[in-house]
Amino acid sequence: MTRFAIEIWGEMCPIPLIKAKKKLLSMQCGDILVLETEHSCTSRGIVVWAKANRYLIEEEEVANGIWHLELTKTHD
Repeated sequence: MTRFAIEIWGEMCPIPLIKAKKKLLSMQCGDILVLETEHSCTSRGIVVWAKANRYLIEEEEVANGIWHLELTKTHD
């Protein structure tokens, strides 16, 4: 299992989701993609997409207005 992170600060949907999808293509099953955002709509959009596509996703508001996401690749 490898942990990856991509920069999405200041970006609005759909750009963060596009970046996440692209990175997932190069990852192995079990790898984790870490994202942090200051936009609640970006966080929600990624969580909804991940659940709809059978990925494991953990979302936590780590500070006021800062969301930390951990997306685990579960399939190819």
